[in-house]
Amino acid sequence: MFLFVLVFFVGFLFKKYVARLIRTVLVKIGIVLRGEVFAMSVSYISFWFFLVALYVAFLKAPINVANSVINKLFVAVFAFSIVVLIASIVSKMFQNFVHEKIGANIIKFGVIFVGLILILNQAGIKLTPILTALGIGSLAVALALHDTLANFFAGISILASKQISRNDYIKLDSGQEGTVIEVNWRTTLIREISNAVVVIPNNKVASAIVTSFQFEKADVTASVSCGVAYGSDLKHVQNIAKLAAQEIIDKYEDSVKTYTPLVRFVNFADSSINFVLLFRVKNVYVKAFMQSEVLKNLYKKLHEEKIEIPFPQRVVTINKV
Repeated sequence: MFLFVLVFFVGFLFKKYVARLIRTVLVKIGIVLRGEVFAMSVSYISFWFFLVALYVAFLKAPINVANSVINKLFVAVFAFSIVVLIASIVSKMFQNFVHEKIGANIIKFGVIFVGLILILNQAGIKLTPILTALGIGSLAVALALHDTLANFFAGISILASKQISRNDYIKLDSGQEGTVIEVNWRTTLIREISNAVVVIPNNKVASAIVTSFQFEKADVTASVSCGVAYGSDLKHVQNIAKLAAQEIIDKYEDSVKTYTPLVRFVNFADSSINFVLLFRVKNVYVKAFMQSEVLKNLYKKLHEEKIEIPFPQRVVTINKV
């Protein structure tokens, strides 16, 4: 009993003081990743010291248990704890490059599974019956969890294609649009402009027609629609509209300054000749703001040039008989 308490107490002191000091030193000298790895290892130190203390206590205890059984049991538990630690470290390192949890979890459980198989093999346990039972059990699980597994593999497909990533602004053909905040093992989370979070099953996202506004960090085209009265000088209108957009582009850093604004006349409406003013911004989040600024400046310029923006109206002619 004394040995058990002594070893466990030493482990407690090591975790509380020595391990904390080592991690602080690693972080201060700039070895951040090793500091994180060591911090993850510290959480297992108390368990390892407890295991060693328990092992020593069993060896000294007057019980009729074969030493070989005790040795195998403690070695297996100790080895499995190391496997879990390695899996956690590998998944953490993987998550530093791919920030989605689903990828890190796959790596973690894959390493644990392989490690468990190796431990059982070293312990002399026959794996063939276990693998056969796992195969039959997996079939039953697959049938029972069809939708869940479909979402899981759809999530893997989404991450593997790299066409949708965290912080991308996307729009689905079903109408939902917003910023991707997470792709987990079952769902994709999208934060809308209203700050509401939409939870969508992964298989719905994988099978949807998706419009990405930030694929490969592409610029976003913004537009302002307007109409001028019949009889207006369209060439002059075109120049004024371009100038209105260019002034806003020069004023704000969120605009794409290398893109020249375009004016396209689109149709003869009942009361006006309509046109669209096109320009580009750096991302979708500033699109609405920039459109608002350009629209206000366009209205100001047209008013200064006395170019009419007509109200909807109809001309009625009455023929006298």
